[in-house]
Amino acid sequence: MRKLLALFLVGAALGLAQAPTPEALKGASPEEALALAKRWREEGQRVVSYATSEALFFEFPDGRKAQVALKDRFLLAVAPYRHRTHPCQVHYFSSCTGELQGEVFAVRVLEGGKEVLKAQVQTGKDGFFELWLPRNRRYTLEVRQGDWVAQAPVATFRDSPTCLTGLRLSR
Repeated sequence: MRKLLALFLVGAALGLAQAPTPEALKGASPEEALALAKRWREEGQRVVSYATSEALFFEFPDGRKAQVALKDRFLLAVAPYRHRTHPCQVHYFSSCTGELQGEVFAVRVLEGGKEVLKAQVQTGKDGFFELWLPRNRRYTLEVRQGDWVAQAPVATFRDSPTCLTGLRLSR
């Protein structure tokens, strides 16, 4: 019995007892589900996770699947860049990687001429930051870092991309 208990404690310490499961997402808000997707990636878990305009989707190593609806908001993952990028329409939290990791940016979102969001954000270890925006709108996104700036139109409709990797910073 002691050997079994010791084996369980070693497994728990190694994270084996806390393998990702769909049950971890039950009742989770979209923000909580996003945090789990990021944590599982950083831990090297083999969970495929991605965002569509409607929901966050998860595919687990055992074949099970789960999703968390976004409801009245749209999640846009943004990876500003200077030199290299990749084409992307659907953001995969489990695999997409941007050039500028762990960097701080000033972000503005404009609807027409009206500022609807102004924030300082930091890209994660994956080189992306996320914006939660109202659905079914058109915006202008401005990203600044010192004298580097990028601007692009973004939309939050059903067929809009959830991954923005074409935002090239220039002086």
